[in-house]
Amino acid sequence: MNKMKAVVYRGPEKLAVEEVDVPEISSQEVLVKVKAAGVCGTDVRIYHGRFRVPVKSGRIIGHEFSGDIVEVGKEVEGLAVGMRVTVRPIMHCGRCLYCLQGRTNICLSRPTLGYEYDGAFAEYVRIPVQAIRNGNVFELPENLSYEEAAITEPLAACVNGAERSNIKPGDTVVIVGGGPIGLMHLQLAKLYGAGRVIVSEIKEERLKVAEDFGADLTVNPLEEDLVNSVKNLTQGYGADVAIVAVGAPTAIEQAIRTVRKGGTVNLFGGCPTGSSITIDPNIIHYGELIVTGTSGSTPYHHWKAVRLASTGQVKLRPLITHVLPLERAVDAILMKERGEGLKHVLKP
Repeated sequence: MNKMKAVVYRGPEKLAVEEVDVPEISSQEVLVKVKAAGVCGTDVRIYHGRFRVPVKSGRIIGHEFSGDIVEVGKEVEGLAVGMRVTVRPIMHCGRCLYCLQGRTNICLSRPTLGYEYDGAFAEYVRIPVQAIRNGNVFELPENLSYEEAAITEPLAACVNGAERSNIKPGDTVVIVGGGPIGLMHLQLAKLYGAGRVIVSEIKEERLKVAEDFGADLTVNPLEEDLVNSVKNLTQGYGADVAIVAVGAPTAIEQAIRTVRKGGTVNLFGGCPTGSSITIDPNIIHYGELIVTGTSGSTPYHHWKAVRLASTGQVKLRPLITHVLPLERAVDAILMKERGEGLKHVLKP
């Protein structure tokens, strides 16, 4: 049997590049040769054993990826060998209440590549029949590189987040966090008609990138009071929308105080398990705030993300600061954790 290299989880802070069998597919599955795989905050939490979903020892991790279809089961329709693709990693049941509502991203049963199924930090990845039936496999336009296509997965989640934030033309939007997710949200907020976008970030180099992407105001909350800066820009009212693009309880507490009465706060970044926040409930009660969250994306959001990236309406190439070989997966995860650069992509 053919062998391949893969990044295998063996327990907290134990990741190893191992020689494993190339996956065998059924008649209803496809095999993808991975060309690029993105590293995200979830991979950091998995590495440290702090992810909300227990990841079993022996699992190949990685869920943001693109590649070429190299094998197609005889019962599969609409997919062919040689197709350049990216894949939505979350699979939904199609039967629960949330799926019936079209909210497949919060399905009661959502097994995911890289968590419950072997993922894409490998030379090859098997795409299960459920993912194919869900419509999770997207052919790539020729002008979209593998590296950009790999990170359409987080962009899809950001598209979902932008829609849930209900951004209207002329709105003032605060984005807390200037990492790759925050910079995607910045571009989407502008695209959805925001009149002004404020980015809060503690790393000066990221604030400069945010300015290059068109942020109207950048704030380092370690040096300036974010709430006062927002209020000063909005005649004392506050922002219409605040998107928390980091998984930090203190950032959530701060964001809630930046929005006007009737404003929306979107908790986009997942916090560590067991986190809590302290807020004055009267801010929400008397201010009639809308506090919402965003989790993953639907197939439609991923389809839309591919289109936004391929047409240049959202620029992904400037976000990719490090491209590393598969053997340096741990280095990439630790760089991500330290906030070095923006987006890290592995090349098997």
